[in-house]
Amino acid sequence: MSEKIISIFGLIFVTSYVAKYVGPGTFGQISFSMSLFQIVQVIAQLGSSIIIFKRISKNKRSGIILINTTVLMRAFFYFICSFPIVIYFFIHGANDSFWFIFAAFLSCFFSSLDVYSVYYDAILKSKINTVINVCGLILSLVLRWWIASFEMPPVLLTIPIVLTSMFPYLLRAIAYKNNYNVRPLLKRHRGKYRRYLLKVGGSFVISDVSIAIYTRLSLLILAVLESKTSVGIYSVALNLAGSWSFITMSLITSTLPSIFSEKNDSLALKKTVKLNIYMAIISITVIFFAYLLGGWFLRFFYGVEYDGAFYPLIILCMSTMVSTLGTVSARFIAKYSGYSFLSKKMLIVLVSSLILNYLLIAKFGILGAAISTLATEILSLTLYNYFFKRGIVASLHIETIKYILMPFRRRG
Repeated sequence: MSEKIISIFGLIFVTSYVAKYVGPGTFGQISFSMSLFQIVQVIAQLGSSIIIFKRISKNKRSGIILINTTVLMRAFFYFICSFPIVIYFFIHGANDSFWFIFAAFLSCFFSSLDVYSVYYDAILKSKINTVINVCGLILSLVLRWWIASFEMPPVLLTIPIVLTSMFPYLLRAIAYKNNYNVRPLLKRHRGKYRRYLLKVGGSFVISDVSIAIYTRLSLLILAVLESKTSVGIYSVALNLAGSWSFITMSLITSTLPSIFSEKNDSLALKKTVKLNIYMAIISITVIFFAYLLGGWFLRFFYGVEYDGAFYPLIILCMSTMVSTLGTVSARFIAKYSGYSFLSKKMLIVLVSSLILNYLLIAKFGILGAAISTLATEILSLTLYNYFFKRGIVASLHIETIKYILMPFRRRG
């Protein structure tokens, strides 16, 4: 929770200060660069987070061996996927854009290697992760504020971009050092662990990459069809619209165990309906205040150059609400072991998002990006989920609507 509070503090006071200083163009270049390599990062991790977590939970030594024997493989995949992007922008990048690309490349490289965070979560020492992440976040925010405050060249922002992930990675790697010598008894077993990660991780990669791409498609297509300035304005709206989602996610995380452990399907449905209602109440409250104060907030903290982010902000807040309800539905599907369905659905969502983003951004620009994001989330929440297990998610949504309308029925 402390990490989230510092992130929001940084978003309001530091990120806004930096965004105002560098302007939408440079801010858009930073957002675009990070979006590109975050996708590469997901590919390079090969679904290892889930696999390593499960392996350590069952057999700690085996999990440590899996981490140690696959680190070079993750680095290899990251460099193979990143190399064409770095070379392209080295040749075609204008002004300082290449340095932001290179900084994003380094930052996501350290993130792709940093599966040590999974190790500490799996051995129930997540406080180590929290302390390290908070230290890295504070260091990055202080450097960003310092660079903007003293009006230093914007290209120096590449330093905190790299340190945001490098610093936590190095701290976790040092804390993990006693485990480096844990290796398979026979050298040939190293290949066995690598093949295992490729085989099992492959089933997660498709879904993970689909999610990574579709959540960033609007930014990437805006960069192609519009400009980096549009990306900068839109990324401000996107970041603000998602900044409060940790509240709903915390509630979902704390409520899910009781839903998963419920053996009575009818009671599980009722519990999930109530969770949907709580999500809707929180989300509608946030949307109301965003509409009421969003314009003032953007002008005061970000400057008049970001006025164009207001209407996308409201639409994206709605999208965050739908996405939150979608998370509840996805967890409800997971209760019935619908992991294969969710993986296939994400591919369809990706294709839908690509089509909607291209058509709507070409027609309406930044506003089109926000509308396409909302439309994609609605399709993902409703139509695409209704094909699972004879429409059990449709039943969930119908019961939720009935619950909302219950007071009005009584009055009638």
